[in-house]
Amino acid sequence: MSKRPTTSESNAEGDETAESASDAAAAESARSPAPTAAGELERLQTERDALQQERDDLFERLARAQADFQNGRRRLEADKEQAVAFANSALIKSLLPVIDNFERALAVDPTKTDAASILKGMQIVREQWMTVLKGQFVETLAPEPGTPFDPATMESLIQQPHDQYPPNTVTQLIQTGYALYGRTLRPAQVAISKPPQERDA
Repeated sequence: MSKRPTTSESNAEGDETAESASDAAAAESARSPAPTAAGELERLQTERDALQQERDDLFERLARAQADFQNGRRRLEADKEQAVAFANSALIKSLLPVIDNFERALAVDPTKTDAASILKGMQIVREQWMTVLKGQFVETLAPEPGTPFDPATMESLIQQPHDQYPPNTVTQLIQTGYALYGRTLRPAQVAISKPPQERDA
């Protein structure tokens, strides 16, 4: 008749079995780091390749952006130069009819016309000239006598004692001035009044 193992013997066998399983797991764990490290290395290489590709894409986009910027700047500079070169084309085109009338006036035989006709023709040309300037937003500066002196639009050439006007008042227009868009191109030259001199007693 076989002898049954005692409780202590069963526990000992169970401990041996557990130790054997633990040793097997440890051995398996010792063998597993190699494939895990290889997989980690492959993952890192994949990430590196992706980052390098992203970097190359960014560099390419930056190069294209810089090229577009340079091309745009060159186009702007060319457009600016062209705009400056042809800025006065409208003004010159509007002056051509005035020049035509001057040429017609100069072509008149002075022996076959009188001074009044020539003067009338010059007045017509002047009116045409002023119309052109007005169309280009040029205005005349022609202060009348009695206008207070304005140094922003006038230049005083003469100071005259005057009983009729207070000091620093325009008494005479010497030369017409001109302004463009409200900015003085040439001030009007004027004579202005100053206090009358005291008479000798």
